This record gives sequence, C-alpha cells and structure tokens, in this order.
Amino acid sequence: MLEHEIYTLLESNGFKVPQYKLFKLNEVPSIDFYPIALKIHSSKIIHKSEYGAVKTAIFDDIGYKKAHDEILQNIKNYGVSLDSNDCFIATSMINGEELFCGVIDDTVFGMNIIFGKGGIFLELYKDICYIDIFANEDEIERAIKLTKISKIFSGFRNFKYDIKIIIDFIKNVQEFVKKNENIKELDLNPIILNSDGVFIVDARIEFDELKTSSEKPRQRINSFFDNSSIAVIGASSNPNKVGYAIAQNVLSFKGEVFFVNKKGGELFGKKCHKDIVEIASNIDMAIISIPPAMVLDEIKKLVKKDIKNIIVISAGFKEIGNLVGEQQIKDLADLYNINIIGPNCLGYYESTKNLNATFATKNVISGDIALLAQSGAVLSALMDKAYDFNIGFSHIVSFGNMIDLNFAQTIEALQDEPTCKYIAIYAEGIKDGKAFLQSVRNSKKPIFVCKTGKSELAKKAAFSHTGNLSGNYATFEGLLKSVGANMVDNIEALILAPKKRSNNILIITNAGGPATVLTDYIVARNGRLYNLSENDIRLLNGVLPSNWSKNNPIDIIGDARSDRFESVLEVIKEFEVDLVFVIVTPQFMTDALSIAKAIYKASKTKSIIPIMLGGDSLGDAKVFFKNEKMVYFDSLQEATSFL
Repeated sequence: MLEHEIYTLLESNGFKVPQYKLFKLNEVPSIDFYPIALKIHSSKIIHKSEYGAVKTAIFDDIGYKKAHDEILQNIKNYGVSLDSNDCFIATSMINGEELFCGVIDDTVFGMNIIFGKGGIFLELYKDICYIDIFANEDEIERAIKLTKISKIFSGFRNFKYDIKIIIDFIKNVQEFVKKNENIKELDLNPIILNSDGVFIVDARIEFDELKTSSEKPRQRINSFFDNSSIAVIGASSNPNKVGYAIAQNVLSFKGEVFFVNKKGGELFGKKCHKDIVEIASNIDMAIISIPPAMVLDEIKKLVKKDIKNIIVISAGFKEIGNLVGEQQIKDLADLYNINIIGPNCLGYYESTKNLNATFATKNVISGDIALLAQSGAVLSALMDKAYDFNIGFSHIVSFGNMIDLNFAQTIEALQDEPTCKYIAIYAEGIKDGKAFLQSVRNSKKPIFVCKTGKSELAKKAAFSHTGNLSGNYATFEGLLKSVGANMVDNIEALILAPKKRSNNILIITNAGGPATVLTDYIVARNGRLYNLSENDIRLLNGVLPSNWSKNNPIDIIGDARSDRFESVLEVIKEFEVDLVFVIVTPQFMTDALSIAKAIYKASKTKSIIPIMLGGDSLGDAKVFFKNEKMVYFDSLQEATSFL
C-alpha cells in the first residue's frame, strides 16, 4: 500500500494522521498547511530516508522548490527511474517526541508489536520492547518500562506524558491487527507523541494474501502427572544400557511397575515380560527405550492397554533426519489422545509418587521446583548440581524433540500440582509460541527461563525497520519479559534463582576489594543492596573493630577469625535482608573451616551464599560445604549469575 492509502486506512481505524496532499512530480502545488515534510510517493522506494527522498521543516514555497529538486536529484543518483505513476506527498509537520511502533508476524510467536524510540536512529540504538497482540494493559506497561525512552512517562526533566496515552495507542494497534489478520508487517516510524496525542507520521504495511489461521492444539483429556501403573519397555539387565538405568530408577515408584524385554527373564527381582500384551492390566504410562524402528509398533500395542502417557527415550528420529518416523508417532498421539514426551529424551520425574523415570542420577531430592528442558545433557547436569546443593524438584520433564507435549501444555498442567511452587525452563526452541506466552501470562507460579541461541544473528527482512529489528533471541526475551517471566542467562540460575531473592542484599567480607567488585556485579544485574540503618550500625559497632566500613558491604577487616564472622552473622539475623553474601579470602589468621561452620549455622535462619576466594588454604571449608550440601561459589561473577 502507498502512504496515502495507509493514512486513509489508519484514520478509519481511529488513529491520528497528519494533514497531507498528493501532487505530480513536476506539479506546482498549492499548500496551505506549512510547515511540511516532503516525501517521494513511490512503490519503487520503501525506505525513503535511505534514498534522501525525505525533506522536513519546509516553511514556504521557496523551501518546497529546493526540497523538491534535491529529492529528485538524490533518487536519480541512486539509479532509480521515476515515471507517471510516482508522485510527491506533503504532510504537515508535527512536533513532539519521535517514537516507533511496528508489527511483525514472527515464525514462532505470530503477530507481535515492537515499540520504542523512533526516528532515523531506530536501528542504531534499538531502544525497543516486544508486546504480544493479546497482551493486557499491565503487560503492555511492563514492556514499555523495559525501554529507556519510557523515562519520559515518569517525570524526566520537562517530559510529563501519561503512559496511558501510549498504552491506549498500542491497544488500538492490537485491535487493528486482529481485524486485519493478513498483515505480514506494519511499520509506523515515526509516530509523534505530543500534548495533543499520538500521530502516525509515516507508515508502511505489507499484506500476506496467502496467510491462513494456525492450527489449534488438541484438548488434553489425561493428566501426564497422574499415573498408577508404569511399564518400562526395553528394560535391560546390562548395566551399560539405558534400559537398565531406567529400570533401576523406577523401583522406588509408589505404584505398579512392569518390565518388558523380548528376552524375558528377571530383573531386580521382578519378572521381565517378553511382550506388553502379556500384561493383563491396563497401563497408565510407558517408558520406551528400544530401537527406533520398533517404537511405532510398540505404541500401537499400548493403545490397546488404554495407555495415557508415553515417554519415548529412544533416539533416531528428527535429530538424524527421520522426520517421517517422528510424524507417524505424532499422528498416533493425536488419533488416540495420548500424551507423549520425546523422542530422544532423558525421561520424567515426579516427587509425590517417587517416580524417577529417567536414566540420569537416582539421587533426586523431593522439592518444589518443576524443571522443564529440551536438552537431556543440560537436565542431567542440573540434576547432579541440585543434589550437591540440596535443591529438590517436584517435577522434571525432558522433552527431547518435543513431538507432542510442549512447554505451554506442561505449564498449564503444573498449575494444578500443589507440590510445584516454581517452574524453571531450559529452552532451545519453542513450538506454538502464542500458547507458550499465554501459559506464562496465566501462570500463578513464578517462571524462570534460560534460552540458548543468544548469539544467533537476527533475521533480516527487506521490507521494513520492523523486520530488521526482529530476531530469534531478542523477540523471545522481550516477549517473555513482558508476560512476566524471569529471564536468566545461565543454566545454574534455573535451580538457584527460584530460591534466592535479590531485593535486599547484604555483603559481609574480610577484604574490601572483592566486595567492591561483587557490588558492581550485583548492580549490573539490577540487584539492590540493603541500606544499613543507624540501629544496624550501632549493633555492628558492638561486635566489630572501630575501623570497620560502617556501610554495606560490611568489611569486618582482614584479621577476622571465625568468632568475628559468627558475631556479625548473629547480629544480622534480625536485618530485613533477602540474601547475604559472605566473602572469605585467605589471610594468615583465617581459620577457614571454623568460618565455614559459622556460616552454615547462620544459614539455618538466613539465606546465605558463601564465596570462597582462594585455593588450597580454603579447601577444607569447601569440602565442608559440599558435604553439607550448601551452595557456595569460588568466583564473584558466578556468585551473582542467578540474580
């Protein structure tokens, strides 16, 4: 669509546009609304500013003539030939703050809005946020406040704009896109914000006439988490086989367990059935670990057992190009309404029934974090680390190739699981992005997300600024933040962040330098240090040398031994802090093991993370923390990685 057509369309949908007039390339126009902006009006030129085809602040006919001639010359210099179908458009100049609003049809998340600082430096500064077209007002405001330009809505210098003006504008954009479902891209740059409202000064729209509605996911009738009987298909007596590890891990399950292996025999004191058909009763869940060529036939047998849930551990599908085999499994899942995770996955854990249907460690502690991941290797590493840190899980789900059950459906199901208090997600790719956003938006439980692919180059689109601003990770992070997810940038944070609040942080240290560095890391991650009150300082004066720092970080001086650490930790028990970092550096008099024991004792009443900055001289202390399953770090940067 050409600019004047877009103005007509936008105006009919409640948007404010400038006064404008069209005229031929060599026409001498009569303009009665100076000052104006003059632009070429041609389908041959999309980004007018890049061709020098825009001139602003034209105040009279003389200025118009000069701008007219310069634009034509600039276009000629670029080798573009204009004809009788091309013309000029003059628009009234509107002063105010230049903003940007665009809409992109993302391959994963569908239609979403990009908003931020506009003008010619839009793509240079990229001060933007991402908003789903189904976002509510709170979500829109949350997203806007992620931008630097949002400061104009909070009384920055002479700016006193009401953020509600922009929220209402974006809501109107949402409705416009919903009414025009075949929009591929919408590029509004700039939009001008002033005391009279929001005006769309320049706009481009691209439509996709072939666009069709996305397929709706099927309704689930069975809970993946409700199982009374399970069968391990491919159970093995060979300790080197995956089927052996799974069979051993499921022995603690509070329900019926059946082993299936075509060789028969016995495993862990239980009969191995040669075929699933030998089992008289129905099966709730099956864990399949057999060659990929046999998986489909095994699922067909399970259908006759009224199977509800299947875990396909077996690899050899999409990851090696076997798309047909994977689709055949998906078709069975849809036909018989079976929940399937995998293939090519690590398995599943559920705490209330002690069901560890994975081939990872059997050392899993019951807790309140639901951990969802696509990578089995990442999941296995986190399970090991969680055990070392004494962190427990309510649920663990390894999705593998995510053929059927996905993040969105699992998040929804976890809302009804009382043992789950937090949801942690390691994502490599997302299916059905709109449903994923909706599940996060509706979640009553905090969600923490780590995604790979940050360094992937943003996808470029030739049409508009909007396309150039869209990119896999940027879009993912922006939309997830706007719907309320907590984004973390390392996998360890998935199990630590839910447990460690960072609103009021206290630092105790026996060395000033490391505490200063730690403070910088905390601030960089938007953490907030606790402010010591006069009473706090008075209490600390009673147990510390007179030359202590008198602020946070609390520098208790390099000659501090365990008794001084213990005294300070006792005093701060009543402080209103969420998290305490205790930095220990090895001095001549540092009794590291005794200090570690004092820290461990204090951790019973306060959330404390020790940072042991040293080597062999702190070795006994580190071993102590490991034995007591207490989280500690030996690097300042790693210690703040989950904030």
